[in-house]
Amino acid sequence: SHPLRRCVLAMGAELKNAVAVGYAGRVILSPHVGDLEAPEAVDGLERVARALPQFLAHRPQAVAVDLHPDMHATQLGRRLAEEWDVPVVEVQHHHAHAVAALAEHGVESGLALVMDGTGLGPDGTIWGSELLAVDPAGYTRLATFAPVPLPGGDAAVRRPARQVVARWADAGVAPTEENRVRIGVSFEEEAVWRQQCERGLHAPLTHAAGRLFDAFSALLGFAPDNVTYEGQSAIRLEAAARRAHGDKVLKVPFSPVEKDGRLVIDWREAFASLSDPRVIVGLENEWALAVHDAVAEAALRMIDFGRDQSGSADTVALSGGVFMNRLLTDRVVSRLEAQGVRVLIQRRVPPNDGGIAFGQAVIAGNRSLECV
Repeated sequence: SHPLRRCVLAMGAELKNAVAVGYAGRVILSPHVGDLEAPEAVDGLERVARALPQFLAHRPQAVAVDLHPDMHATQLGRRLAEEWDVPVVEVQHHHAHAVAALAEHGVESGLALVMDGTGLGPDGTIWGSELLAVDPAGYTRLATFAPVPLPGGDAAVRRPARQVVARWADAGVAPTEENRVRIGVSFEEEAVWRQQCERGLHAPLTHAAGRLFDAFSALLGFAPDNVTYEGQSAIRLEAAARRAHGDKVLKVPFSPVEKDGRLVIDWREAFASLSDPRVIVGLENEWALAVHDAVAEAALRMIDFGRDQSGSADTVALSGGVFMNRLLTDRVVSRLEAQGVRVLIQRRVPPNDGGIAFGQAVIAGNRSLECV
């Protein structure tokens, strides 16, 4: 791919933060800074962001930041850009993931399926299951998962049972006492969370594949009541799927719906059909495997649609933290390769948010600054 048009300091994301400096034909990633929850971590980020350009003897001509205004990395990036009197380039989170995966292989244009837990979309919703057609001019969003409310926002990530209640509300399921006991939720909690979803009170909409894994993990009884590290619910779901006996093949239903020229995968039927605990009991591991099969199948449907829309696209990149899941990744890769598709996965740069700065640097390094 072409050398960058300018030197860029890319600030990365909020979790697993690393920054990058891109110039000429190179992008240099910093060591892992980490999650920016504590003030000490933000101080560390500032030290790295100032030291790396100095160490490389390249003064940034632009600072690239995530679209999300509340990220500590974004706020610091804006402050540094002001101090250095250089422009700020906002980069959408999943666009950065997509370009990181493509650019690692020296590819400028192609389809990228990005699946993760969170990232602000330009429409104000939380994206995270995005099929993007990428070229040097930008991206087009071709497919996604149908949005569902996330009651309490981040609180629903920490307590995945909230997400099951949201999925039931979305699917029109009235949970029984047995349902509530199974996911460890009181009548009062369920009523409050359902109202939050129905009224849109602190219940942002999410398209994220990571949140779908959380909800299935809680529904099947694998997620902890309170999550203690990022990705815990999904990791437990993958571990359960690996324990499944292959003799009983179950299917998790979903509906692909074309809407405004975009393919939208609707999971309501899955949560309606699995709302009866008698369907689940004794087959938890088998259902966990079926979830992986269904998400892989949905990914294939999205990519098939994208290839039809874009005419050729025989190259597809996979990125985002969900593709740390080997069971899912192997299923998607093998099926795509069987169709003769060239699949790009990240090996030198992490597919999770640790690789965001790499994508940001490439995008901002090539973007025409008149449009900043």
